[in-house]
Amino acid sequence: MNFAYDVDNHVEGMNVLKEGWFTESDLMFTGFTPSIKVDSVLVEENSKFQHIIVFKSKQLGKVLVLDNAIQCTEFDEFSYQEMIAFLPQIGRASCRERV
Repeated sequence: MNFAYDVDNHVEGMNVLKEGWFTESDLMFTGFTPSIKVDSVLVEENSKFQHIIVFKSKQLGKVLVLDNAIQCTEFDEFSYQEMIAFLPQIGRASCRERV
């Protein structure tokens, strides 16, 4: 697997997967770079649209990374599910049946 990944909007020459650590090197948050210890890389490939990495971390479980930006983890997935379920319920105040 090739762990070096650079695109124009990421820190030039910085490996996102290096020596057992994933580092999110996005310039959107200058002065802040989260790093996560990687237990194993499950997927690393390029699609027609983005660079995809899925890895396993002891602290966060499986982690989905698209174009070097962390999208979601098993640790915090409940927050995404709650938003998907609760927003339609709130929008339908007249609905008598609740999930």
